[in-house]
Amino acid sequence: MLKNLKSLFIVDDSSDEKKEPENKEGKETVVKKTEQPAKNKTTVNVPPTSKGAVDNAIIDKLLQAIEKNNLEGFDYLEFKKALKALEKIPMDEATKYRSTYATASIMGVTLSKLIDSTKHYISVLDNENNSFTKAFEGQLTTKVGDKEKEIVQFDAIIKEKSQKIKQLTEEITKHQAQISELRKVVDESKAKIDKTKNDFKLSYHHLRTQLEQDVEKMKQYLK
Repeated sequence: MLKNLKSLFIVDDSSDEKKEPENKEGKETVVKKTEQPAKNKTTVNVPPTSKGAVDNAIIDKLLQAIEKNNLEGFDYLEFKKALKALEKIPMDEATKYRSTYATASIMGVTLSKLIDSTKHYISVLDNENNSFTKAFEGQLTTKVGDKEKEIVQFDAIIKEKSQKIKQLTEEITKHQAQISELRKVVDESKAKIDKTKNDFKLSYHHLRTQLEQDVEKMKQYLK
């Protein structure tokens, strides 16, 4: 039933392959090279602003909802089937509609009933759309909204840590400058200490040498 219902709304173009006949001399058949159509290709009217694609699985689900809510008697779906039966008959669309309606009128079908039943199925589709929208919003919150919150949290953490890094970098630069100053002080202090040390040793040896020399002289001269 679903397959028959689907055929009312979906046109299957999967068998559109064209070949040229064999030439008169009985040589190999020449096959016109054309782009091979995709399997299960469907032709539907899609809003020009749509960025998605018609999905067969979704079409099936929507048609199942329509089938489940099929009204009793001759309604829009039966009218659509009757129109489908005239698909290959060479007549214009208006004539097909009038012919089908004339046949349906015999069974007591009125234009008002047809339109009402059509609106009924539109309502079925709208209910499916509302259910999908709610489910979609739920998934959006779970799979996207929560992740976006995490992104915001991580952005805040990164910002905070970046500020800390900046602060630490500035402190490191300051400490490095302090180290440089302290090294200068240390180097100057060591130089002064080394000079004082050397001066002391030279002075010490200078005096000690004189004392030792005096001792030697006293021993020599005061016997």
